[in-house]
Amino acid sequence: MDVKLRAQSLIEFGLPRNWIALVVERFAQGGITSLTSNELYMIVKRVCNILRTEASVIDVRGDCRVVGNLHGSIESLQAIFRTYGWPSDVCYVFLGDYLATIDDKIQTNVFVLLLIFKVVYPKHILLLRGASECEHCAADMGLLDLLTTSFTASLYREFKSVFKYLPLAARANGVHLMCNASLSLKRGNLLDLEQVVRPCTICHRDGIMRLLARQPSRLGDHTLQADPLEDFDEGETEDVCEAISFMKRSNMKICVRNEGIEQSLAGGYNVEGRQCNVISIASASNIRGQPCQGVVLAVHRNAPPRCTRLIRRRPSRMFG
Repeated sequence: MDVKLRAQSLIEFGLPRNWIALVVERFAQGGITSLTSNELYMIVKRVCNILRTEASVIDVRGDCRVVGNLHGSIESLQAIFRTYGWPSDVCYVFLGDYLATIDDKIQTNVFVLLLIFKVVYPKHILLLRGASECEHCAADMGLLDLLTTSFTASLYREFKSVFKYLPLAARANGVHLMCNASLSLKRGNLLDLEQVVRPCTICHRDGIMRLLARQPSRLGDHTLQADPLEDFDEGETEDVCEAISFMKRSNMKICVRNEGIEQSLAGGYNVEGRQCNVISIASASNIRGQPCQGVVLAVHRNAPPRCTRLIRRRPSRMFG
């Protein structure tokens, strides 16, 4: 397995250069429970320190790949790296919702593996906040029980810190907005999101609106008003109208999101808006028990975004 480690990250970790490689190899065989409490604590702590240095809205310059919901599928993440390249060479933006439940059991392997990669490739693994990245939602899904049973209660506190420091959105090449579908775009503009102070907890759609309401110096009546309904087609949902209005107020051209709770993206993506400028994507091969043709969105500096479907191979090992 060629992990192409960043030596400086591992030196800062105070660990042997092959430590991450060994952790990933063991993790590939047994998942999160194959790690020790100390190993997991150090990974999560290091990621939290990295996230503190990132802005609430990350600026991405150059080409990147945007990944939607993975629904706990480690195979889908494997297919993405095999199809588009290792994070040492490709910048990936993940749109959140890393935790999932299958048969009432929480799936953490995707999230933990992304945290490991964030340590090794901090500039090429960009993690945005989703609906599940909240201490209350994660606890309801079973993360608290898992960590306190298999590890220690202090680990859950570190996971909560990661949730609170995750960036809210990303901006690619100045014109492409990338965010989770749970982030409300009803009020304000991108500058308001940039000025949100972290750590902060956002547990539902209206959370960001209340955060903005605490910043009266930034928000006036003109920023709180959406565009008139007659500016939109009758078939457009309120959610899409809000995204279009937000982009107009922020001088953005395209909004890329993961699929919403009520969406069903069997084809992997959906394009909405009069100018086809609101794109929803799903990157898993299975969504809530239904097969899906998972896609990844390619964002290029000098070309329109393009959705491409994943190439899947018969799974053997997780990596290799």
